[in-house]
Formats: sequence, structure tokens, C-alpha cells
Amino acid sequence: MRPQRGIATDGAHSMKRGVTRYRAVDLATGELLFERNIGNQTINIGEFLGVVEAAKYIIEHRFSPAIIYTDSLTALTWFNEKRTASRKRNAALKKAEIFLKAMASEIDKIEVLHWNNSLWGETPADFGEK
Repeated sequence: MRPQRGIATDGAHSMKRGVTRYRAVDLATGELLFERNIGNQTINIGEFLGVVEAAKYIIEHRFSPAIIYTDSLTALTWFNEKRTASRKRNAALKKAEIFLKAMASEIDKIEVLHWNNSLWGETPADFGEK
């Protein structure tokens, strides 16, 4: 059954426009919680930063349930390991890693789950650019 509660995140990267974006949607209401343009990065960086910002949102707003969905296995792995494997030098990535480690006691209460596109369709945060 398609998840009904929590936060869905997604990232998008356009090589043509040189733009990477990410955003998050409240699954219960469909409300857009945030959307960011981070310049010319990679899809993995966008997906990861989306998950990290969703974690910040959960902590700052006491959002419940503390569940984030992403269709990116890379973002899920980087989040769980609290470090990235990106070779790009990026201040936002470094800050995200520091945040995840510094806030580990809160971060570890947040569940990050894989959004199964084949079962549930695209995540509600999808940019629809495929």
C-alpha cells in the first residue's frame, strides 16, 4: 500500500540547464514543504540534500511521523552512514555531514525508507521531468 504519512523527497538534475533541485512534500496533505535550486551539482547530491533538509524540517517542526521517503538508494545510504561518497567539493555536502553527526541523537529517531516507484508510482515530490 502506498505510504500516506511522512515526507516524500525528490531531486532532479538538468544537464541542459545545468540546474540541480530538490523538494519535499507532506504525504498526508500534499503540501510542498520546501524546494531548493542548488546550481549545477549532481542528482545524488540533490537527492541527499533533500533528505537531510527533510530531517531538519522534522526536527524543527516536530513533524510526525518522523519518516522520510526517497527513491534514491544513494541518498538513503549516505544519510544512514552520515557521510557522502561524492568526489565533488561542496560546502552544502560538508555542512550536511556535520549536521547529521552533530544531531545524531535526533537523526537516529528519524526513519528514512525507500520509496518503491514500481509499486507506488513516482514520489509526490517528483519533478515530472523524466
